[in-house]
Amino acid sequence: MRGAAGHPRPNRRETATMIRRRSLIAAMPALASAPLAAPALAQGAWPSRQIRLVVPYPPGGASDIAGRQQAQVLSEALGVPVVVDNRAGAGGTIGTAHVAQSAPDGYTIMMSSPSSHLGAPLLFRNPGYEGVDDFTHIATFATGTAMVCVHPRLPINNIQELIAYAKANPGKLNYGSAGAGGANHMLGVLFMQRTGVELTHVPYRGAAPALADLIAGNIQLVFDSFSGIIGTVRAGQVRALAVTNPTRWPLAPEFPTVQEQGVPDYNLPSFSAVVGPKGIPDAIADRMHAAINAALATPALTETLARGGNAPFPNSRARFLEIMQEQRTTWRELVRISGVQPEG
Repeated sequence: MRGAAGHPRPNRRETATMIRRRSLIAAMPALASAPLAAPALAQGAWPSRQIRLVVPYPPGGASDIAGRQQAQVLSEALGVPVVVDNRAGAGGTIGTAHVAQSAPDGYTIMMSSPSSHLGAPLLFRNPGYEGVDDFTHIATFATGTAMVCVHPRLPINNIQELIAYAKANPGKLNYGSAGAGGANHMLGVLFMQRTGVELTHVPYRGAAPALADLIAGNIQLVFDSFSGIIGTVRAGQVRALAVTNPTRWPLAPEFPTVQEQGVPDYNLPSFSAVVGPKGIPDAIADRMHAAINAALATPALTETLARGGNAPFPNSRARFLEIMQEQRTTWRELVRISGVQPEG
């Protein structure tokens, strides 16, 4: 039998073979792209590119050092570059607001602290973020302490003598800080609240000029970071009365705490941590948390932190959030008592 063009009409077997050939030819583009499908899916796994870690302060300071340590830990654990992006200004609010408004994809995170997330938002009318609720809490990193120090000419050798002297001379003890509303200022406000004494706050443009004036005898008292003041303490230029940590500081256990010298509930934690924008998936946040906690358990990182006057501060993510919520209440009350008015 012949077809319309005069060619022999194919039988049923030939027709089935032709259909199979046409189906195979039609499927070839899809088959050719099939080997690319698995790598394409793999590229969507986190992390597949560089991560940016924002430090909301200038390069070179303690916060910048903490951020670079965090970046190194995460880069080594995750296998991608983690670069530090210093976005300073307005007491840390510029960089912090930038992170709060970034995509919650795990590629923008930041070095956080009580100053950037609890103090600074209270010092500006429109900081651009709420310090606790607008962030994903990933991991606490390192903690430090402060020291209560006086000029050595004062007849004060411990916290109870400081309280007695301040009560006998209300308002005549001047204490310096790195600036109004900062942690060093709030430590003094908390001390007054817990003891009922009256001190006069003298703000400086940084901790270094405040310490210089204490050494010179122009002010009588500071609540300064351990790492910033321990050298002058050991040189005999100032006298340390206590550490502000609730337990003795492991790097200098010879110094008693404020609490053990009769001032209950005196604690304003100082620590660095890693946070990101609100909404980062738990799987991503948990992976970063596990990497940081694993590094904090190593002697190498413990020794590195100790050289800067700090100690590892591992916590669960849930506990990190609890700390921030608890301290938010404390900071709000201290700023209210201090009378510091928000700018802007």
